[in-house]
Amino acid sequence: MSATYFLDGVPLDHPAGCWRLKKGTQRRPLPGVRTVNLSVPGRSGDLPVLGLDHEATTFGLAFTVYSCTPSGADGGGEQMETNLEALGALLGVRHRLMTLKWVTGAIVRVAGVTVEATSEPEYFAGAAMARLTAVVKVPGVYWRDEADSTWTGTLPGAGQIVTPLAGSTGPIVDALLRVTGPAIHPSVTDVATGGAVSYTDTVQAGQHLLVDCGRLTAAIVTTDTWDLDAGTDVTGDINATGPGSASRWLHLTPAMAVGDPHSRAVLVDTTASGTSGASALKIQSRRSYL
Repeated sequence: MSATYFLDGVPLDHPAGCWRLKKGTQRRPLPGVRTVNLSVPGRSGDLPVLGLDHEATTFGLAFTVYSCTPSGADGGGEQMETNLEALGALLGVRHRLMTLKWVTGAIVRVAGVTVEATSEPEYFAGAAMARLTAVVKVPGVYWRDEADSTWTGTLPGAGQIVTPLAGSTGPIVDALLRVTGPAIHPSVTDVATGGAVSYTDTVQAGQHLLVDCGRLTAAIVTTDTWDLDAGTDVTGDINATGPGSASRWLHLTPAMAVGDPHSRAVLVDTTASGTSGASALKIQSRRSYL
């Protein structure tokens, strides 16, 4: 079972053989941790600092460019140059993030990327072939599922497993929360980290509180929507607590079951008073991977 990449939907192992990824570059790398060293006089070593963020990931993709036409015929050195230009155009987008998809078997992961640099092509004129390497950066660090999933939980409720996020290896930093009223002072807590977001007011019956943890915004809406722009802004009524809460809201973090690294789940606690059978929490997001 081989792994390969697609950039903006274009296979980087070209189906007609116009270009191929060099073997050994197919595996997406694991991100490093943004380290902090804190030492004090009179104590050996460093003080432990927990909850450190990951660094942006950078890795190389090595290509061999051949003389095949898009239909699979041999076009000689001229076609190899045409293929090199086509690959350069694919890698040369600078005005937006490109979508890089990594596929192996049934496993699909996507990330927004930039191509920071490409090497000078190395020509093999006699073989009508060239080699070059592209340096790819994942500014957002984490790889994701292709599509969002929506989970419905109870309000209030303790130790609830957010089933669509099971199997994640990285934190989910951009979840959308929707609290359906009635609910007085509703709160959602990530069990693994203890981080929480809470609303200091009341969500009335027939209302929904929308919280965008990635954009750090919140709104009250009265229709069945996930669009914060359709409601009344209540960002100032949101309190965030826990690690890193000064600059971010509720990172949903997978926790490993004791002794079983294959069992990873995101658990949340929810609290509120004045609820009814209509009260509920929904979370919309995608799994995250290191």
